[in-house]
Formats: sequence, structure tokens, C-alpha cells
Amino acid sequence: MNTAVFCQLDSFLDSQLDEWPQARKAFDDLEHVLVRKVPGTDVLLQCNPARIVSTIAKVKPEELAARPCFLCERNRPPQQRAIDLENGFELTVNPFPILKRHFCVVSRTHRPQLFRDCCQATLDIAACLPQEYLIMYNGPHSGASAPDHLHMQIGLSTGVPLAEWLRANASTLDGTPQIVHPLGFPVAVVRNPGCSGLLEYLDSLPRVETEQEPRFNFLAVNWQGQTLCAVVLRTHHRPSCYYLTDGRQRLVSPGAIDMFGFMITPRRQDFDSLDAGQIERIYSQVTPSRPILRVGIMSGTDIAFTLHGTFMADGRKASDGGRVSLENGRISWNGRLYDRILLTPCADDCTFTLENVTIGSSFHWQRQEPQTFTGSLQFISDGVTVHAVNHVDIEDYLTSVVSSEMKATAAPEFLKAHAVISRSWVLSQLRVQGGAPDSVMPAPAGDRVIKWYDHDQHSLFDVCADDHCQRYQGITRVISDAARQAVRDTCGQVLLYKGHLCDARFSKCCGGRTEEFESCWQDTHVPYLVSVDDVFCSQATPRTLRMSMNGYDLETPDWYEWTRRYRDVELSELAASKSGIDFGLITDLKPLKRGPSGRIIELQIVGTKRTVTVGKELEIRRILSDTHLLSSNFTVERAADAEGTLFILHGRGWGHGAGLCQIGAAVMGSQGYGYAEILEHYYPGTVVGPAY
Repeated sequence: MNTAVFCQLDSFLDSQLDEWPQARKAFDDLEHVLVRKVPGTDVLLQCNPARIVSTIAKVKPEELAARPCFLCERNRPPQQRAIDLENGFELTVNPFPILKRHFCVVSRTHRPQLFRDCCQATLDIAACLPQEYLIMYNGPHSGASAPDHLHMQIGLSTGVPLAEWLRANASTLDGTPQIVHPLGFPVAVVRNPGCSGLLEYLDSLPRVETEQEPRFNFLAVNWQGQTLCAVVLRTHHRPSCYYLTDGRQRLVSPGAIDMFGFMITPRRQDFDSLDAGQIERIYSQVTPSRPILRVGIMSGTDIAFTLHGTFMADGRKASDGGRVSLENGRISWNGRLYDRILLTPCADDCTFTLENVTIGSSFHWQRQEPQTFTGSLQFISDGVTVHAVNHVDIEDYLTSVVSSEMKATAAPEFLKAHAVISRSWVLSQLRVQGGAPDSVMPAPAGDRVIKWYDHDQHSLFDVCADDHCQRYQGITRVISDAARQAVRDTCGQVLLYKGHLCDARFSKCCGGRTEEFESCWQDTHVPYLVSVDDVFCSQATPRTLRMSMNGYDLETPDWYEWTRRYRDVELSELAASKSGIDFGLITDLKPLKRGPSGRIIELQIVGTKRTVTVGKELEIRRILSDTHLLSSNFTVERAADAEGTLFILHGRGWGHGAGLCQIGAAVMGSQGYGYAEILEHYYPGTVVGPAY
């Protein structure tokens, strides 16, 4: 590569301005543009009318095909010269500058904007740049006005907030990307990443299935011999205010420089009117954001609650609580009727308590207890019952989940692993609008009942708070500093498979081998929910269990290997009650199909009146227990005596067994495995990457 040219950027620019009147005027005008800092932010605004060309650029494929490419040599102005960089790229002066010294690095061949094709060149150039410069890349769906022609941009970085942040925090960066929020949205920062490492990281990011790379902007600077890089994660090219047609329109189309905290406004009215709130909304609409979850806690016709602190409801202050009840299909509270009520806390330390919350619904540990929560409380009527819904920040939700699913005193690396999979799972439910419905396969001749229980599509909230989704018990469970730190350390991190968010399922104990997805739910192969050997759950010591499991889970001592005994009459009555099928006297239980872990997928129940094949695993567990059998991984022993037939089930494991085994993962954490190693073991082929 021709590195000498980067020491002569000023002279090249001066010579071009002498020869090219259009460029001279553009750079002269740049000396007089307005710049201001937005109060309450670190963002600078530039009022630059000349940038209207890029701001309103047409970027749809049909629009690109209809115009000549202005980066191709044959379509450039005759005065625009180029310096061959000898690496497939050439350097030109940008005729529509934002920065006082602004250049383009352009591919010598017409090819699409794709970072993989310019990653090495970008890092090489960054290492050669004078310290006051930056190099940046716009993704094809993240601000590039010429996504049909591969290019980067070089400019003077003085005053660019993100570049200044990189220099100020250089000592805290290392070779592993870390997520920071210097401008209020997620930015991955790394020092000296190397091309292969950087591309590996980018490959781990979520991406739109029809696009070749994730949506992002890239920045690199040379600082004291180190290459400091930032990847700004993107979801959209333009915010909603760009498309408005009335006085609410803000003509802002964020490219790389805008995402680095130097926002360009071609129109004076936008420059004058943009404030901190509008800037925050613009950024939040084009970057991944932390959602506020709606968690269904409980329902009933009468709900008692207590407010700790002052809340706002229906325009009035409330600080006591009381009861809400169903009256003529509506919610009765304090002498008024509502369809829904939202109680919003007036301070961060306000909480509320709901009485008689059911946990472990339909399982053997089911009970009721009062539970206390942060965030807002909403009551919603569906006409026949009242639902209590907690509106809570996803990271606060996760802090409770990792302390409710297991115990907050568990090994920190295990808590991190659980934070990642719980975040992945709940975000995957949001993306499918509440999860897949329970399903039943047709039963020919009535002799097959094959059913699986997935996560019902909740219409009034996103997820529920019990084992049907994942346990969320507010701040009722002890939340240790380690649990809070685990969520903070993994903030925004999710499990990804080939760039796509994972539906990261988990169970209490796999019993020595995990199960595959299709054994438990739809007949669909999920490549990261496959069966793997797991020796760790058999190695749990009493101390590890005390440190890792909540008290009501410790009430089940025989979760790894267990035995259940049923008399034929008892079993027949139980199965008839739970299934609604009159089998007569059950004479045999025949496993017909097992998954790789040994869990029964189809079980034939033979009776004197009916013989029916039932599945999948949870339906088998439901029919053969007052609550739910610990797992469907069992063998059947039959013994006859004077009283009839005795069925003895010899079982292993607790739960469906797919994905992470909580007991095994807790053991791995206690043995010194890192959370990435734990996740790699249970979800083969996945990587940890940022969602926001």
C-alpha cells in the first residue's frame, strides 16, 4: 500500500482546491457553517446545507440502478484527481465535505459496499493516518449514500465526540470488543483487533436474513501507535421523523459521522429546533434499544396490592394501594371503574407488592406468596378477569430472573451464562410477538394424542412470570451483588447462531445428556438445541446445590435419579383424570419413541378399554402425575402381586432437558469454567454477541 500519501493529505487537498472550483467553494463554505452542542448531551450539530445531497440520497436498488455511480472514475468531475493506494483503492477529495479535511477511499472497481472486502485496507490505512484523522465506514443499510460502490471516508477527527472518547479511554480498551454507551446507545470498542478477529466479531452480530452483513458504522483512529476502533450497532437507516411531511419532520439521515456524535442537519430549522429528547429518539430508532417488558404477574377477580412510595394513576397521586376487583367486566378501584389502570412510580426507589402470587403453577412446588416489584404496575381487564402486569426495564427483569430461576449466591460465571440465555429467550419471544402457540397433531382414529406445550401468545403482556415462561419474582428473592454484576457484565449480550438470535431454552437437570428441540416441541431441527453429553450435573455437591438452588427447588432431593410407584388402579384413575380418556384398567406402558437423551417422545398407554399413544414429553409427564412427572426419561418395570400390577418408573433428570442444564451449568461455574465456555458446551455452534 502507498503509505506515504497519508503524510501528505494536506498538500493533496490544497492542490485539488486550487484546480477544482466546486470543491474550493464547498470547503470555503464549510468554514462558515454553524455548529452547536445540544444541551444535556455530548452531541454536536452542524448546519450544512450542502449535505442535502447525501441526506436525501435515493438508496433503493431500483433508484441506484437508474442513476450513474458518482464514485466510478468515468462519472467523476474531470478536476477530481485520484491517488492510487496500490491495494485496490484510490484516494479522492470529498466534494461534499462535513469535516474540514475530508477524503474518500474508493474501490477501483464498481462493487457493492461490503466491509469484508475493505476490512484489511481500512485497518492498514488507520495505522498510517496522522493522529488527528479518522477513517470511517457506512454500512449499505446504515447511512451509505452510495451502497453500490465500495468506499470509506477519511477526515479530521478533532471535535468528533466518539473519536475523542476513544482517545480518552484508550487505556481501558483491549483486543476483545466491549460494549459501551458513551452517546446513549451501544457501541462496541476494541484496540488493535486484526482483520480476522474483527470480521469474526461482525459475523457474530445479528443481521437481516436477506442482507450480507450486519447493520453498523465503523470508526478507527491511530492513537500513540495503537489502532482504536468502534462499531456502532444499527437497526435502521433513517428515523421515523425523516419521513414525516408536516412540521414535525426532521431531515436527519444518520450516517457514520452522525452516529459518532456529530449530527448533520442540512436545514436551518432542524439545526435550531433539535433538543436532547429528539436526539435521543433519533438515535434510539436507528440503534438497538433496551426494551421495557410487560410481564404478567397474576390474574384474578380480586387482587390486593400495596404501594411503597408515591405513584401516579389517572392523573392523581396514589400511595396506599388497596384492592382492585372485577365489576361488570371492568376494574373497580377506589370507587371508579376502569378498563385498565397504569400506576407509574414517581421515584426510582418506589416499589409495589402483590399478595397471593402463585408460583410453580401446576408443578409439585406450587404455592402462593406475596411478591414485591420495581417499575410500573398495570391492571387490565379482559372482561372475565383482572391481570396484574409489571412494566420493567429488561435488565432489571433479568437481575430478578437469574435470582429466581436459580439462587443469587451461585457461581458468578454461571449467573452470567444464565443472564445471557434469559435475555436471549425473552428477546426471541418479543420477536415472534409472544411465542408459538401450543399445538396438537391430528389423532387418526382417536388413538394418538401428540401435543406439545410452547409459550402461548400472550395478548395482554409479553411474557408471564412463572415457569411457563421463565421465573420472575421481582425483588422478592435475595438479589446478591454477584447477580447484579452478572447482568451488568453481560448487558445487552445474547446468544447468536450464524447471526440470528437464539431461542435459548433451558431446564433444571438433563440427567446426563441434553435433549434436542424436536423431541419436546415442533418437528423442526434447531441446530443449537441438539443433544450433548453432560457429565457435570452428576457431579453436583451438596454445597453447590445449596449455593445454586432456591429453597423450594431443594425440596426435590431426587432430581438426578428418581423412582415413582403406581398401583394399576391408581395409575388408571390418574391418567383418566388428567387426560379425559377412559383407558379402563391400564395394563401396560410401552415407550415407542425416545429422544437422544432417553426421554420418551411417544408412550403407548394400554388399557382394557382404550389403547392410546401420547406425546410429546410434557404431555406424558402431565398425564402420569398429579402435577408433572420430573421428566419423561424413564424405564417401566412391572411387578405383579396379589393386589394387581405395580408400575415402577425409574427416571433420570428434571425437565425437558433441551439447552442448558441449570444444575450442570452451576457445577461448571463452580469448577472455574467461564460463561462463554458454559454456553458453548450447551449450545454448540453459537457465539455471544450484542443485541443492544
